[in-house]
Amino acid sequence: MTHIEMIQKGALDLGLSLSENTLEQLGRYLELLQKWNKAYNLTAIREADQMVSLHLIDSLSTVPFIKGDKIIDVGTGPGLPGMVLAICLPEKSFTLLDSNGKKTRFLTQVKMDLGLKNVTVANERVEKHANQGQYDHVISRAFASLEDMINWCLPLPNENGNFLAMKGVYPEGEMNQLPSGVVVEDVFPLTVPTIDAERHMVVMTRKG
Repeated sequence: MTHIEMIQKGALDLGLSLSENTLEQLGRYLELLQKWNKAYNLTAIREADQMVSLHLIDSLSTVPFIKGDKIIDVGTGPGLPGMVLAICLPEKSFTLLDSNGKKTRFLTQVKMDLGLKNVTVANERVEKHANQGQYDHVISRAFASLEDMINWCLPLPNENGNFLAMKGVYPEGEMNQLPSGVVVEDVFPLTVPTIDAERHMVVMTRKG
């Protein structure tokens, strides 16, 4: 099975039907990630098959949560899930933020290579980010804890916006540590067909 066929099967198992163009772009993104990873160590995962399952399909599992039009992926690393979402949802606008210059240079190359008009790459610390209060969703896949995510990202969503945190096991302890200005709206178990481990999406909003 080719990598594009693996992506397509994983997407279908998640209930997502991706166009041929989208699948091709995801395949190209995977090729660039592999190529750059050899030189710049963007991810600890080396094998392309594993990148498909642990990175791309995992990121695709977040698509149903993206209802708004303006999204920021904080600590995006090599674009997970933000670049995957941007490829799948060209009508929405994505800011991919990371303080690591190697990773943002890679993202800038992907943006140019794939001709993505809906991606802004921000090489900065999240607390310095200018567009505060402008996002429908603040998403993150790799933050250390929910508490850190909220403390650093609290000003980013608009008044109706939310925080979307991808976690592994049900993060009960972390949810108990959240700052008082934020509530957990819901926690959804994610069934990622290619990953034999617990995954959860924690949806949080500011109070009032």
